[in-house]
Amino acid sequence: MVKLRIAKHDLPHIFIGLLTFVIFLVCFELIISLLLSNQHERKRSATIDKVATVRAKIEGEFNSMLFLSAGLMAHVSTHPDIDENEFNQIAREIIIAGRNIRNIGLARDNVITHIYPLSGNEAALGLNYEKSAKQWPAVKRAIDSKGTIVAGPIDLVQGGNAFIVRTPIFTRTNVAENLGPNKSTYWGLASIVIETEGFFRSANFDEIQQKTMFAVRGKGGLGKHGDIIVGNIELFSQDAIFSSIRLPNGTWQIAAMPLDGWKSNDVLILLLHSFGILTACLFGYLVTKLSLSKQLNQDLAFYDHLTNLPNRRLLDDRMLQVMSYSKRYNSAFGVFCLDLDDFKIVNDSLGHKVGDGLLIEAARRMLASVRATDTVARTGGDEFLILVNDIHHEADMQTIRQHLDANLMGLASIDGNRLQISASIGSAVYPDDADSIDAILNWADKRMYAAKRAKKVP
Repeated sequence: MVKLRIAKHDLPHIFIGLLTFVIFLVCFELIISLLLSNQHERKRSATIDKVATVRAKIEGEFNSMLFLSAGLMAHVSTHPDIDENEFNQIAREIIIAGRNIRNIGLARDNVITHIYPLSGNEAALGLNYEKSAKQWPAVKRAIDSKGTIVAGPIDLVQGGNAFIVRTPIFTRTNVAENLGPNKSTYWGLASIVIETEGFFRSANFDEIQQKTMFAVRGKGGLGKHGDIIVGNIELFSQDAIFSSIRLPNGTWQIAAMPLDGWKSNDVLILLLHSFGILTACLFGYLVTKLSLSKQLNQDLAFYDHLTNLPNRRLLDDRMLQVMSYSKRYNSAFGVFCLDLDDFKIVNDSLGHKVGDGLLIEAARRMLASVRATDTVARTGGDEFLILVNDIHHEADMQTIRQHLDANLMGLASIDGNRLQISASIGSAVYPDDADSIDAILNWADKRMYAAKRAKKVP
């Protein structure tokens, strides 16, 4: 009977322990699920960043080509009878300034008449685009659009594989005489041949593909409707990250995913589950001690642990009370939003200990600047809010602002460091500025940031 009484006496504690174990285990399983989901999202985020990097580099390479070749196009449009020496000089400078350019050519009336360098590219001279079944569609599209078209990669008649950036050139009449609207006449085509392998190497494809699968499609700038350019076409049918690469008058589509896919580490999952069970047992044992500290934790939930100021949660509650009082008795209240100037610089250069000391000192000075009935709260890292209730005169806000300027601003000795404390301050008053809490806070916040921007203006 004694054993039975002891068992009955222990049942509530055992039940609480078991309940805590079950609840915590369920919570931990949810946490594991969130962690795995977060790991998946981190993988996706990292892959998105890599895609963005590759996209930016590819777009940058093409934009660079267009910028470098603009001078050649302009020269030919005004000097349609450009000779070989003129062309060679301009093309040489473009190739020196650019990257992965194999050659540059001019095709007057769609027949290649100039090419630089000539060595190794002799086979391309005299090529008539209109008679080339592979190249004429892209050339025709460039002419019709009167804009630059990126073709390829294609196999060149002189050997090798490359992209061809083609831009139609038009000569203009009536420019000097100003006799009416300018008329343009199609002269021919300028082509920049870019080595495919070197181009993608410049976009860091080799380095990134060590951990990530990449594929690009969209030959002829046709985006997802174009043929594969590089990589495995099957990647586009998987759960990959997709993005569009903007080209002159067209797009490519890029797809990417990690080499090991999106799956998580099975060993890690097993370890997490084991850790969850052990931790749930521990928390079941400690539940009694945790319950004793419940009230303390509730108190801490309403105050900032560093400055001992009310936190945002308690501030919101007090603002609701002040708003209700002001509406009932037709009175006013005000708020000050404060953001410490250059706090991040202090925190980063002198360390968190000094940064924390600066926050504590700033909080102390703010408390010394307001009335006992007002509330000073810490709402963020280096952001504070002062709630001034029951304002009778406009001078009340001005007086507090003067106290803030006098007490808050100035030198302080923090852990042996002499620091200048200053803050950007914005204020708003109910009901003069707005008639809701959100609007009042918004006005004060805007004015605070306006004050901060004003300090940055030289």
